[in-house]
Amino acid sequence: MTHKPIWNTFFSIRFFKKVFYFLLLHTSRQFFIPPKIRPFFLKLCGIKFKDAKNVFIGTDVLFDIIENTTISIGQNVLITSGVKMICHYPIFTKNGVSEYDVGNITIEDNVFIGMNSLIVKPISIGKNAVVAAGSVVTKNVQANTIVAGNPAKVVSRLNFED
Repeated sequence: MTHKPIWNTFFSIRFFKKVFYFLLLHTSRQFFIPPKIRPFFLKLCGIKFKDAKNVFIGTDVLFDIIENTTISIGQNVLITSGVKMICHYPIFTKNGVSEYDVGNITIEDNVFIGMNSLIVKPISIGKNAVVAAGSVVTKNVQANTIVAGNPAKVVSRLNFED
């Protein structure tokens, strides 16, 4: 799926709606909004939560969603400060960037995302996964794995005994 930018359609209802959501998303990044309230604030912007009560989102977390995309977050998810989630990336041509490839980001239950990680492209992060601090995630993360690096690679697997 591709998306064309709309910066030339000023003063339309669609434009003002985008500005409103942009302001909500960027206001939610600030320190003065308590972490327990932040998920409820982000629901207004279209972020989907399985159970917002059991989700922690640190300060300066950027959710960069675009039309027709979603970010879904499961239960018991911990997203630390400075994480960036981007649902689109540019398509480069000889004339520059004219379109963006877009998709959804899904974070399943019991996931930890370390400080200043970057999650790009349409991906899914499996249950019980750990994303190390500073990682750049561009591919799906399987359940019960620890990923780290740029680009993120599996460094360990978690074994849970019942």
